[in-house]
Amino acid sequence: MPMTRLQEKARAKYITVKEFQEQYSLSKAQAYNILKKPEMQEAIVKIGQKGIRVNLDKAFEIMQKIF
Repeated sequence: MPMTRLQEKARAKYITVKEFQEQYSLSKAQAYNILKKPEMQEAIVKIGQKGIRVNLDKAFEIMQKIF
């Protein structure tokens, strides 16, 4: 059990879709198809009307379960 509240929470790292596709060596279409899956919705945050950011840690956990 954490001693303080600071140890309990870690700041999530959000990256762009372009960084996500570069990290996993995906094409743009493949990256967006993966991110459209219902399982990945908890790893995505909407920015404005069109933009999205991906929670890197959460996406990695979900992708391990899927693939």
